[in-house]
Amino acid sequence: MHALNADIQTELEERLRFETLLAALSARFVNLPPDRVDQEIENALRCLAEALRADRSALGRLTEDGRDLVVTHSFALPGIAAFPLFPSLATEAPLLSRTLLSGQPFVMARLADLPPEGEQDRRLFADREIVSGMVIPLVVGGRVIGGVGCSLARGEREWPEPVVRGMRLIADVFANALARQDADRALRESEERMRLAAEAAQIGLWAWDIPHDAIWASDRARALYGAQPDEPVNFRRFMTCVHPEDRTRVDDAIRNAFRHGGEFREEYRVVHPDGVVRWLHVVSSCQLDAESQPARMVGASLDVTERRDHETRFRNALEEVRRLQAQLQRENLYLQQKVRSSQGHGRVVGQSPAIVRVLAQVEQVAPTASSVLLLGETGTGKELLATAIHELSPRRDRAVVRVNCATIPAALIESELFGREKGAYTGALARQIGRFEMANGSTIFLDEISELPPESQAKLLRVLQEKEIERLGSPKPVKVDVRVIAATNRDLARAVAEGRFREDLYYRLNVFPITAPPLRERREDIPLLVWAFVEEFSKAMGKPIQAVAKASLRALQQYAWPGNVRELRNAIERAMILTSGPMLRIDPPSVVSVPVSRGLATLAEVEREHIQRVLESTRWRIRGAGGAAEILGLPPTTLESRMAKLGLRRHPPR
Repeated sequence: MHALNADIQTELEERLRFETLLAALSARFVNLPPDRVDQEIENALRCLAEALRADRSALGRLTEDGRDLVVTHSFALPGIAAFPLFPSLATEAPLLSRTLLSGQPFVMARLADLPPEGEQDRRLFADREIVSGMVIPLVVGGRVIGGVGCSLARGEREWPEPVVRGMRLIADVFANALARQDADRALRESEERMRLAAEAAQIGLWAWDIPHDAIWASDRARALYGAQPDEPVNFRRFMTCVHPEDRTRVDDAIRNAFRHGGEFREEYRVVHPDGVVRWLHVVSSCQLDAESQPARMVGASLDVTERRDHETRFRNALEEVRRLQAQLQRENLYLQQKVRSSQGHGRVVGQSPAIVRVLAQVEQVAPTASSVLLLGETGTGKELLATAIHELSPRRDRAVVRVNCATIPAALIESELFGREKGAYTGALARQIGRFEMANGSTIFLDEISELPPESQAKLLRVLQEKEIERLGSPKPVKVDVRVIAATNRDLARAVAEGRFREDLYYRLNVFPITAPPLRERREDIPLLVWAFVEEFSKAMGKPIQAVAKASLRALQQYAWPGNVRELRNAIERAMILTSGPMLRIDPPSVVSVPVSRGLATLAEVEREHIQRVLESTRWRIRGAGGAAEILGLPPTTLESRMAKLGLRRHPPR
């Protein structure tokens, strides 16, 4: 019992010393000059190692790509090797890298505590004589810039939570000090670049201490204003060199800057003592003090006399240019309308009545925040319409987040859409932000919405109703502002009737339905689409095409295109690969006829013929974008099962 009490007393004394050290270190870094940061960090690392009975301690900075950790400050006991470098952190210590980049501390009491996915880290630590230790991320502005930690080379120890919390406080102190040091270094470099740039561009720099009416001016600025190198300069001296016709305007502009602060930008003339008149372009900023009184004005002046002379000389010519420009604008109204109708919506190409109606619907709904449901056969360009809606919306400045509901396994789709907390399930080693949080303030495009599992449908309904999500493993709701655009090539109304899709979710999504027309209903757009694809592949393949055979265009317009625009694009790409001259000839996908012994084909025969035709149009490619499964609107496994049942093989036996 006496020994136990002694151990507890020792632990309390060590913790007290550690917390006292933390307070002392925090106070030491307050208002620390940037040039002393490195030395104080070195001293602090030594103190931390001694207080925690560690063999060594170090601070490292991550490279911009987050793959390498460069040790910049370190301490080690005599006889102990310095903290090792990690030149390839992401590949040599993947568990440590992921933990740090997620903003979480990496704590290891002993090598045996590492999980199975840390096996590579375990081998590295053993090789570098690290048997116990911890690394705390350095975070500045929400971004991990490095880590600080300590380790033991010959012993093991536990790292209690109070110690980890204390190390996180010290990490914050170090991170703030380094951020101030980086900012100071960047400021000095910026000032030096500004000085060099000002000299190279012959710009005069000046600063006016307004309360004391003293103006500092660079040598170039003194030359611009006609002041001697050793002549004192104040506001009165400045105003005497301003051209009499410009003084009132300049004085009014300065007084306005005094009242409101901010930028002062003017062009005025100055008269040198020898009578020479020069035009100056001046940009400056007026800074106000705590009582909203003008305190300081800094600026730059540039001689623009030559430019002003040119402006005067060519004023009449510019007026003529403006007249001609206005005339051209009036004459181009019709052409602008035509271009907008065919190319003003991203890569949507076409002028047929069917596509024009759809684009008009896109323009109507884009400025709103309403949900949009895009319907239509596969390959009709629903994703392009979603992109056009986003680019015409107020959310255009942020990237649209795209999710294909059919490609994400059902077990992972909720964490992908709504995110997860660390430990939400086995293998969830870090918190993950979901697609809806990524799309906050922007648009999310949910393709193949009909493939969403029922439990995920319920959560999506709540997002649409409540404008909030819950990450897996956390009951705390997170507010999101997301515009939802969904798409499907299935009959959602029928899926609702059959109980495969929630009726309430359907009505939430179906606020503004838009049906993308199939290519067979807009055959007049086929020549425009052909040329758009020809130009695309011509640039990619380096094959200049001067003309497309008219017979090919007629044949393409007569074909039914079950795969729509995607199938047409495949046909153009195939023709571009085969062509070797400036004239492009395009054959529509071959149509395989199935001989039927009776007057009417059976359902199985019709199905077999259609599947075989689509397979041949994709060169028997089943999976992926533009594959037969996507064109037919079937999961790849279902299509393979149908092929086996119908006896469809790429090389049928003779």
